[in-house]
Amino acid sequence: MILRKTLAPAIIVFLFVCGLSFHVWAEDGGEADYDFEFGVGYHFTDYDDYVGKVGEYDVLDHDSTGPDMNASGSVQNDDLYLDFSGRYHNDDDYEGHISGDYQRIFMEDFSYSSFEHWLDHDDMDNLCGRTGGVVVNHEDFNAGKDYIIRRSEQKSDTTFNLPFSPGTELHFNYRRQKREGHRQAMTISHCGACHVTSHAREVDEETEDIKTGISKKFGWITLVYEYFHREFDERGEAPENYYDDPTHPGGAGEIFDDRIQYGDETLPYDLVPSMEKDTHMASLRATLPANSALYASYVFSNVENNDNDLETDTNTVNARLTNNFFPGLSLSGRFKYLSIDNDDVFVDVNEPLSTAGLNAGYPWHNHNPALDYASFDPDYLRLSAMSRDVMTFGFDARYQLLSRTFINLGYEWEEVDRDDYAVDDDGDTETTTNTFKLSMTNRTCRGLKLRLGYKLEDTDNPFNYVNGACEGSFTADDGGAFHGTQYWERHEERYADLSNQPTLAHEISGDITWSALKNLSVTANYRYINEENDETDVSDWQQESHVPSLSIAYMPLPQLSFNLSYIYDWTETETLANIPVFNG
Repeated sequence: MILRKTLAPAIIVFLFVCGLSFHVWAEDGGEADYDFEFGVGYHFTDYDDYVGKVGEYDVLDHDSTGPDMNASGSVQNDDLYLDFSGRYHNDDDYEGHISGDYQRIFMEDFSYSSFEHWLDHDDMDNLCGRTGGVVVNHEDFNAGKDYIIRRSEQKSDTTFNLPFSPGTELHFNYRRQKREGHRQAMTISHCGACHVTSHAREVDEETEDIKTGISKKFGWITLVYEYFHREFDERGEAPENYYDDPTHPGGAGEIFDDRIQYGDETLPYDLVPSMEKDTHMASLRATLPANSALYASYVFSNVENNDNDLETDTNTVNARLTNNFFPGLSLSGRFKYLSIDNDDVFVDVNEPLSTAGLNAGYPWHNHNPALDYASFDPDYLRLSAMSRDVMTFGFDARYQLLSRTFINLGYEWEEVDRDDYAVDDDGDTETTTNTFKLSMTNRTCRGLKLRLGYKLEDTDNPFNYVNGACEGSFTADDGGAFHGTQYWERHEERYADLSNQPTLAHEISGDITWSALKNLSVTANYRYINEENDETDVSDWQQESHVPSLSIAYMPLPQLSFNLSYIYDWTETETLANIPVFNG
């Protein structure tokens, strides 16, 4: 608290001293241009009721009333250029910036900022209801608490242009961000959303980034290498919640406690892991004959979860070739290959021993040999749905049909091949999409710009939840406590696929901009989207959208502008709705 109360004024005083010293420095260094501004103001805050989104990034607390200051300045002579600015609103909202340039050999840019982010506090009143004998309720253990995240960030960007090696540039960037405060964290009491609870989750996050690299220009080709390292730590204490003791819905007591992994205990939730990320990037830019240019890059990234020792490796190859040889015609082609390898995880499920009933002393999986009910091993290897290979290539063409009329054509082919996740009943893991684009831009009339566009996407095997809904017909076993139909048996009887991704999508868009005056423009836009998926095996999925909009921009003064926008979104979706019922 003491540091925050002294740091902000200290930054302003430092910048003010810099401004006063500029004049002396300029006189000692000969001819120089310098400028300095300093402002003092006073602000008062008043509001009624809940701040909400209106004050999400504003300090609307009554205690924020008070003086504010700002300062800025710059100085320049033959060798050196310095620039600074600073703003102080209160002890939680301030920023400072200073940059320097010495003969374009050494360049430095440093900034520090701090502000508060007010978050919503959900009172969860919507979580009250009754359906038959099932009651849904909630409990807020921190009712009325303000959830605020205080964010501070310091950044430093340093660049060296080596004078003894023309075309060689070194850079070193550093960034440190801290987020402190509390946010709302919700959880459920046990197996269903019948009892939702809310606790304050402490936030004490720190993100530290280091980025360094070198670039070298050899005539028609430029080579670049960059290394990026990030460390993320969450030191805030995770909230704890008491989880109810599960009760058999039929009132049979503890005869099914061998299938309960936790209950009647206090456990932490909303855990945030510490992470590390390393990225290597190499690229080249080349100017080729016939008005052509080539850009290519390779990126390797490794992300590690330090708490669970899990890693994700990503390899990305990019290439783009452009050509402007023919007058009025611009051509470009692109290629991208992405490979993601995410660690699989073995899930070792807690399997307690039963304390009552015929299976007392045995776990549910390796049950009493005298019992013949069906069971399965709950331990499993979680195969990653993130691991995949993605390949994309496409081309674009832009042709000047008339003096102020341009035609744009585009095509893209993309294939997503997942390592483990199947998207159809035959076990196919590939999704292929063909995209076609056509648009026209016209500026025939002075002050009037018109654009029309059409896009078609044809997808084979889009993302699909195979056997995600609808139980098939089967005979329920209503025998004794252990011969009754098991939940997992009902789960295996599902046969209907679910998806919210289209196999065919059409998009028609258009906008017109009228610059009525030099400082006034009006833009009208309309977008129509029609998407459908006819590959699901029970019910087709379809979605249709109409999105018109209107915006007006007016700038009466160079530093004063007004913007007024209106957007209307009408979307209709037709899909299969399947409601699971679970009582326990």
